Amino acid sequence: MSGTRGAFVAVLLATVAVLTSAPAVVRDPSSSAPTEMNRAGRPNVVVILTDDMRADELRFLPKTRRLLVNQGVRFSNAISPHPMCCPARAELVTGQYGQNNGVRHNTGRWGGAKRLRNPDNNIGRWLQAAGYRTSYHGKFLNGYERLRPREKPAGWTLWDAQMGGIYSYRWGRFFNGDRVRNEYVTDTMTERTDDAFRMFADGRAPFFTVINHVAPHVALTRPYLPRWQRKYDDAYRGVRPTSFGAPSFNEQRIGDLPRGLRMPKVSRARVAALFHARVRSLRSVDDAVAATVARLDRLGELANTYIVFTSDNGYALGEHRLSSKNFLFDEVLDVPLVVRGPGFAPGTVDQTPVSLVDLVASIVDWAGATPGRRLDGVSIDRLRDDDRRPARDTILVQTGDRRPDDTPGWDYRGVTTTRYLFGHRAGKPGTGILFDRRRDPYALHNRFWDRDYRAIRRALTHRTRVLSRCAGSGCNRVFGRLPQPR
Repeated sequence: MSGTRGAFVAVLLATVAVLTSAPAVVRDPSSSAPTEMNRAGRPNVVVILTDDMRADELRFLPKTRRLLVNQGVRFSNAISPHPMCCPARAELVTGQYGQNNGVRHNTGRWGGAKRLRNPDNNIGRWLQAAGYRTSYHGKFLNGYERLRPREKPAGWTLWDAQMGGIYSYRWGRFFNGDRVRNEYVTDTMTERTDDAFRMFADGRAPFFTVINHVAPHVALTRPYLPRWQRKYDDAYRGVRPTSFGAPSFNEQRIGDLPRGLRMPKVSRARVAALFHARVRSLRSVDDAVAATVARLDRLGELANTYIVFTSDNGYALGEHRLSSKNFLFDEVLDVPLVVRGPGFAPGTVDQTPVSLVDLVASIVDWAGATPGRRLDGVSIDRLRDDDRRPARDTILVQTGDRRPDDTPGWDYRGVTTTRYLFGHRAGKPGTGILFDRRRDPYALHNRFWDRDYRAIRRALTHRTRVLSRCAGSGCNRVFGRLPQPR
């Protein structure tokens, strides 16, 4: 055991010893009197988060498919409704959209950790109040490491946020002062979370753990590609990028797109190099998933644990001439989402539209916790209940802008339905996108200015106006049937 890891374990042992020296208690926020709780079979929850992973890249993780997909439910219509690192992670700790939690971009006046409203009011605190022991490992909100003063958010038994080397893949600095060098970051994260599982799994209380893996995010040094372990040098060498087969790759005609979305063509060689680096880095995440499942199994906790596997956002690999995120295109919005745990039938594919915001409502529901905020999402169990009235037919989607102009922090705001993807420039409702997935699955024809779609555009503009101001249950509405294209 390395010196830094040994120090980490020592701190963790001391923390857990304090917490387990007496029965777990939960406090009603409105009362100062503690109520004794025991575990009573309540489930653990483990969230495994990748960084910039596409939904279709799940096929390149064989162990994850065997251990999670084949043993749980894969949600084929899962999205990140604000597809960028910091806004997505803010949604995952608050259960709220950016208009309510304050985070609209990674940086700038309206972005980063500094914009998160009331950071102590988070999912860790709510589950801790319900008797859970909680841990958070790896990347937090962008810019958190630069905050002054910088404090540990309330609610986390173990706060193991990464403070340096976040995108380096080879070194890291953590909140407790640990420094790790010349060790692959995914292995580091696996070791640190493994220590937490062993400390928490003593039967005294359920636990909630969030594991952030940096792959397949690009490194911030040349050649600006994800780093992979040497053992995967030859992995997928002969596999073509999935985007190469799409008609939207280096889209030929882009004159129907708003000016800010008309990009030059991307380098085919660069996309190929990026793709291979991404899927090779994800093979180490695949190993980490297998190690996590094996550890939970050895500890006797696997059957009583919800394991959630997802990403903060998707990523375009040359579709629409993009190689990025923070755009309202399906390749960027779509994320992998798999849930293994009690009540999730093995080997099931579920087409229910769900978003990252719904995950928080789901975890709170599974844990029997009381949220400290008005949650903008709906529990997955509620969304999947066919015997009840549908919770909604439209989901808010949006992107941020770092510029402090007259559209505070927003770039595009819009909605997605089963058939349509719509968005307009913030402050400029006459400029936008409208794609008909039924007629145009690759989004090659922008119908925003199409006269045959005028009534649909008006209806979706109305839904965008309503949802862009929503909070709590008001974010989940059944607007009714849309008109047909003329």
